Amino acid sequence: MMRNAGNLLTGLRIFLTPLFILTVLRAVGSPAWGAVAVVQFAIVAASDVWDGRLARRAGRASELGRWFDHLADIGYLLAALGVYVYLGELPWWVPASVASAFTFYVVDSQLQTPPVATRNPGPPRLISSRIGHVGGVCNYILIGVLVCNDSLGLRWLPSWFLLGLFYLVPLYSAAAVIARVATRPG
Repeated sequence: MMRNAGNLLTGLRIFLTPLFILTVLRAVGSPAWGAVAVVQFAIVAASDVWDGRLARRAGRASELGRWFDHLADIGYLLAALGVYVYLGELPWWVPASVASAFTFYVVDSQLQTPPVATRNPGPPRLISSRIGHVGGVCNYILIGVLVCNDSLGLRWLPSWFLLGLFYLVPLYSAAAVIARVATRPG
């Protein structure tokens, strides 16, 4: 069980994604459902923090596990941001910026990975990006803000402040792309 704890946590994130969406939709006008959304968000965020650490500790870290983690992340992030677009709490270009930066990350990683000559090479390598990692953390923070401010109904943050947060997303998404291009070998 401990040997696969990292993948189990990543799988938990995938399992909770549609439940989180349904909970956020039910939270409209219901603080009790908003509290459930906060708990689900906390579990999802914790699973993202701990899945890789547990996999490395168990000696089970792999490229396939990284792909699994990244796909669980982008699936959750885009679904969560998308539901807030649907509810009118977030502009459409926020998840579009996240999707564009992630797509560039995957394609650029593939372009920078030399072809493998073996018959069963495994999944292509994903090349780490420090700014992309920070952007991913910021995306989770943004969802946490939306869950607490909107789904839980706290409404502590004024709309002008939220708009400022929203404008940061394409900026750090673009910074991740520019940094990858600027540090590309050759």
